[in-house]
Amino acid sequence: MRTAAFRAVVFVVFPFVLPSLTAIQIPQPDGGGVDRGSLPASWTTGASCPETPVLRTHFYNDDFVILRQSGCTNFEKPFLYLLFGRRSALLVDTGAQSADVSGAAHAAMQNWSDRHGGQTVHLIVVHSHGHGDHVAGDPQFERAPDTTLVAATPPALQQFFHLQNWPDEIGSYDLGDRLIDVIPIPGHEPASIAIYDRKTGVLLTGDTLYPGRLYIRDGAAYAASVRRLVEFTRGKVVAHVFGAHIENARTPYVDYPEGTKYQADEHALELGRAHLLELDQELQQMNGQVVRRAMRDFTIWPR
Repeated sequence: MRTAAFRAVVFVVFPFVLPSLTAIQIPQPDGGGVDRGSLPASWTTGASCPETPVLRTHFYNDDFVILRQSGCTNFEKPFLYLLFGRRSALLVDTGAQSADVSGAAHAAMQNWSDRHGGQTVHLIVVHSHGHGDHVAGDPQFERAPDTTLVAATPPALQQFFHLQNWPDEIGSYDLGDRLIDVIPIPGHEPASIAIYDRKTGVLLTGDTLYPGRLYIRDGAAYAASVRRLVEFTRGKVVAHVFGAHIENARTPYVDYPEGTKYQADEHALELGRAHLLELDQELQQMNGQVVRRAMRDFTIWPR
């Protein structure tokens, strides 16, 4: 009798559940309201040296270029970024030694110009921070025409981006119908900055967050900077987090030894806001005593 009654109840209730489920409308995705881009299946470089080109150029989309330096020229294999507005182009970092960064950047600018009716733009060169593998190409731009080179120092960044209160103030800059936000994030290096591109929702984090060894020189400043990034990105679309290197393998918790030129199975370049939250949570739990800790996709590495 109980079984029959139970079946009767199910028979009566179930028809009323189905219409409510089928009535739910699921909105179609719109890409987060930002311009989309594409990434290659692999960035692997240095398999056979010498290797050309020294800088691999990839158009993430029509107005956003990613350059990666070959491991044949420098084991750091840094990533550089070139963003185009209607008035200016922004080059983030000038790479490590032994690379014609100016040639690669201007070739990409000519490519962009050819696809935009011959339009030309002023070039602004900034840095994710001031370490040698990110500023080595600076002399190539120091006297270049129609170019502004911003030194990788807090005073120079404050002056150019009109930041009065370093590192707590966040600045913005208009490249021409393309606003970027500049977030000071010292800790890895005193002049470290992150750049958020509102057009694509991409966050550039230099050596502060990337799939590899996150070297920390000032633990308190670094933890505060990561917290600043968490607060800044709250409620914003973060399509990707792009750092300046890849040092981890695709295998979780495994990185390539320092000095490795060829990383046959390297991690993807892109991280997400979840990685930023994970990093912030670990740092908060350390409560000011930053220690080395291997995470799935990066390693916290105080120095």
